[in-house]
Amino acid sequence: MEANFFRFLGKELASALAGRRIDKVFGPAPGVWTFTIQNSGGPLYLIYRPAKSASHLFFSTTKPVNPQTAPAMAMWFRKRLRGRKILSVSTNWARLQLAVHLSPRNEDGAGNVLLIDCRTGMKLVDELDQDFDIQPEWPALEDVMNDPKIWREYPHLSPRLRKRLGSLAEEEAHALYFSVATGETDTFFLPRVSHKWMPPLVWTSSAHEETFASALDAAAAYGERTLFPLLETEEDKPQQTIRKRTMKKIRRNLARLDEEKVRLDTLAQEQIKAEALQAELYRFKQAEGLETVSVTHPVHGHMTVALNPFLSPTENMEHYFKLAGKAHRGYVHLKRRRKELLQQLHEAENGTMTIHPAILASQSTKQDGPSALPKRYRGLAVAIFRSSDGFTILRGKNKKANHDMLSKAASPFDYWFHLQDGPSSHVILKRDHPGQAVPETTLNEAAILCGLKSYRSNDGRADVMYALVKDVRKVKGFNLGQVAVDKKIGTLCVKLDPTLETALH
Repeated sequence: MEANFFRFLGKELASALAGRRIDKVFGPAPGVWTFTIQNSGGPLYLIYRPAKSASHLFFSTTKPVNPQTAPAMAMWFRKRLRGRKILSVSTNWARLQLAVHLSPRNEDGAGNVLLIDCRTGMKLVDELDQDFDIQPEWPALEDVMNDPKIWREYPHLSPRLRKRLGSLAEEEAHALYFSVATGETDTFFLPRVSHKWMPPLVWTSSAHEETFASALDAAAAYGERTLFPLLETEEDKPQQTIRKRTMKKIRRNLARLDEEKVRLDTLAQEQIKAEALQAELYRFKQAEGLETVSVTHPVHGHMTVALNPFLSPTENMEHYFKLAGKAHRGYVHLKRRRKELLQQLHEAENGTMTIHPAILASQSTKQDGPSALPKRYRGLAVAIFRSSDGFTILRGKNKKANHDMLSKAASPFDYWFHLQDGPSSHVILKRDHPGQAVPETTLNEAAILCGLKSYRSNDGRADVMYALVKDVRKVKGFNLGQVAVDKKIGTLCVKLDPTLETALH
């Protein structure tokens, strides 16, 4: 995170957090923290991920998915932070540090301050250094531009700021430097470089960027667009490792099949010798001890054929036919095996193969069964589709799958589809992050896939409602697959096209 942006973010966070209570602490992934913050208007989460450059610290109304078993450090912080009121917040913005002053807690290691460092991590301390919130100095612009290592003494003079200043004319550089030093801005920028979102800034730096009226909004947009997809990737890392190993093993086996084909081709050529011997066997059928014979093949012409002198000419001919027959039988198995390996390679490359739980646990590359689903969907009876716009769509195959999909296969910001007026399969439309827009084409395709597995499947048209997964909940006492919908996004009236299932599979 850029220090001058954090200057404004810290100020806005201080205002938003003061007087609230920390309700709970979660650890959705290594190095990622979620704080549930008291909020009367609905759920509010402070999400934090330290990193040397692209760190995250933002508010979200969507809670990242957590592991079934809370990490030990999450439990440690939860015990010491749960229910504590935030008295005030101070910042050392130049060093990307936020100090959250807490109500007292009589607990070993509870501390009085939660120190959040955007580079290194968080810790509980009893007190801060006396100069914690002292404002940094601003050297002359000429010194800034002439000393490439000046950021070591003045960390707020970040490489990104120096790079931007160096790209401007002298007068513009002075104006920007003065603006940044005095903290005068009412616009925050979220740049995008080569389709990749970069950390927000307080100055314009790219032709492709979004603008925001507050640092909190800019931080939330950057966090949701980059961290939520990262969490999905983190969850599948063990499977990705195994998939890569599997692809490497498959390619190695394909290379061995190529070598085997060369060997079989050599054996298949022995049939020519056998046919040449057969054509003129009458000439030397009774001969003994021959090492070679000159014969003429009906197609390939004159040739010399080597013989085993300890076998009769007839036995030599039968031996050559036997070798050729072995090659032809080998071709059948070779073709079958190549087809199997190419199919496995296709599934691995496209992410449609699954790894058996025992294999995942042992980090083995041995496959079990034909496969088809990514890690988080393993064990669920669901069908996977890919929409015309590239979105993943899941559809339950039975009541249990419909029941389990919400908690095991869906993120809170995914879309959930169900027939408006009767029973149907549940359909989940996966999104990368809470702010991701979904094209109308994909929404309609998800609705059609839902309608095709409903009691309206033969009617030609169906009304399908959809909602955010976080607004769909299971209710104790309901049958499997029955849910309550707290808030609907809308209803789609779609024409049911049976060919869509094949087209999107």
